[in-house]
Amino acid sequence: MAATQWYKVPCLSKNLQLKTTLTGGQSFRWKQNDCTEDEFIGVFANIVWILKQTPTDLMYQIVGELPYPNVHNRDVSAVADSPKISKSSPRKHNLAHIRMKIDEPERYSSDGCLLYPLIYYEQLLSIYFRLNVDLDQCYQQWIKSHTHFEKSAGQFYAVRQLNQDPVENLFSFICSQNNNISRISGLVEKICSNYGEKICEYQGTTYYNFPSVESLAPPHVEADLRQLSFGYRAKYIQKSAEGILAKGDLEWFCKLQRLAYKDARKELLTLTGIGPKVADCICLMSLDHLQAVPVDTHVFKIAQNYLPYLVTGKNLTDKMYIEIGDKFREIYGPMAGWAQTVLFCADLKQFKENITTGNDAVQVTADEFKSRKPAKKLKR
Repeated sequence: MAATQWYKVPCLSKNLQLKTTLTGGQSFRWKQNDCTEDEFIGVFANIVWILKQTPTDLMYQIVGELPYPNVHNRDVSAVADSPKISKSSPRKHNLAHIRMKIDEPERYSSDGCLLYPLIYYEQLLSIYFRLNVDLDQCYQQWIKSHTHFEKSAGQFYAVRQLNQDPVENLFSFICSQNNNISRISGLVEKICSNYGEKICEYQGTTYYNFPSVESLAPPHVEADLRQLSFGYRAKYIQKSAEGILAKGDLEWFCKLQRLAYKDARKELLTLTGIGPKVADCICLMSLDHLQAVPVDTHVFKIAQNYLPYLVTGKNLTDKMYIEIGDKFREIYGPMAGWAQTVLFCADLKQFKENITTGNDAVQVTADEFKSRKPAKKLKR
């Protein structure tokens, strides 16, 4: 696939707010393309992508990729029973890849790697952005659920909950503890450049895939990461990798996806360095438990709209954490975590500034949601 060729997936711009979805703190491997502000370059599924939008389509280029072994036509439910997958290069596939079923004929390169048809990339993007979910319908329901969402959703009309690889998601959010988005992104790239495999070079930047759990598990990794300025997170990364391998690596993540939300969360909390917030991030962002509500200082502040007794400045106790999550689930239902993601983005300073200046923003009123009218652009 030529890097200069644009391909498209049908997706109305009112159904996906690309910038907010990619740069709002869900994934840390996306940035605006230096060449043009309306393009975003990033890595997922061993592929370096460039993405942009038109009113009717999500456009993509493939800059480079590392091929996966031939496992993409398997269901997640079959993975745990497949010794071939667990013993044959487990580091090169993720849940999004294994979920896929492609009916087109398979083609192979001289070294036995699969050469993918276009539908593979289209389905990867569809899975990653959860394009099968009618987000307009969700917004209408969330607006009816609480006036706070109605006030916040106008500027954040189509924030999608990414469906990420759980390995990358888990270690990225270990890096997120007591950190800002810019620094988290830097730490994640250090993990990739030091332990991942090179995908390609593009415009002077070398891109790497996210490394395997196995490559982060050796005891020396902690000391190495400390030298790379990871601090206490170095121990959490190494020990968590060690623990994941002991539990079954990819098969363990597949098991967590099949478990009930609270049981999956409980399992994640057994890992070193995984607290309630990080466990909920993993459940929400990569294990399909969309009712999970990660609670941090932003969400604590937002929760005051629902639990007025909460006072800013007080420490977040375990009891408060559970009560906030339960309140969100009570109000917003089985996709409460997704609703929380929209509200989280609405609370981020970087996006509030865009709304104020009119940059990269689209205003949609509650009435427009209810009548499903197209979004209107702000005057510049």
